Amino acid sequence: MTQKIFSVWEGVYSSFAEAGGDLDAFDSDVWIDKQKSRILNALEDHNTKNIVSKDYPLPLVVAIALSQKEQLKILDFGGGMGLQYLEMISKAPESQNKVDYYVVDGKTSIDNRPKELNQFSKLHFMQDIDDINFHVDIIHIGSRLQYIEDWKGLLQSLADKFTPKYFVFSDFLAGDIPTFVSHQIFYEKKIPHILFNLSDFCDFMTKNFSSSLLFRTKFIRSILNQEEVFPNFALPEKFRIDRACNLVFSRT
Repeated sequence: MTQKIFSVWEGVYSSFAEAGGDLDAFDSDVWIDKQKSRILNALEDHNTKNIVSKDYPLPLVVAIALSQKEQLKILDFGGGMGLQYLEMISKAPESQNKVDYYVVDGKTSIDNRPKELNQFSKLHFMQDIDDINFHVDIIHIGSRLQYIEDWKGLLQSLADKFTPKYFVFSDFLAGDIPTFVSHQIFYEKKIPHILFNLSDFCDFMTKNFSSSLLFRTKFIRSILNQEEVFPNFALPEKFRIDRACNLVFSRT
């Protein structure tokens, strides 16, 4: 016999007076105990910096920036086929008309993008950042910086050339570990890959680009069909992180 799913809501009424009910529920022991448990868990997460998100922060940054500026230009370095553009215009609807979005990535990725993307007139694809000769407001790097050995040189060149207001890093592999190089196993391939000391990286951003860290969360994504266990058990324990992270820096 199939068990009936419990419904949290029942009844359709036109007013509180018609509905009646138990307005003292917010003073009940059950309600108060649940609130206390939630705040203690949140305090523990705050103390351990265990704030997590399943979303990239770019759409939120865009929404805030559009409240301050009518038009924006975004450079998505290593942005693949433009996945973050679709997420941005879905979550921040005004951005479709107000944001010029430039994806820089390799020829293979760009050439194989679906033709349906051609409907978006403000989505542009480039193979070389030298083809972009103007200021951008936001530079987004999602799950890409860790594949670039001279990452400091890259960030410096992006900052010098495009003078962005915001740097947004999504799905960035950093934590309370030494910075080191490892292999990412991708089917039969072994990809050289940097894992970063988070404090050192934030210090670099702050000192070199006159920036401040506005936003930080750990980032949850499914790897090998699992979200709760980060698959890096082959590394020595002091080199392991439990999550990637999202970071937003604002330049002054």
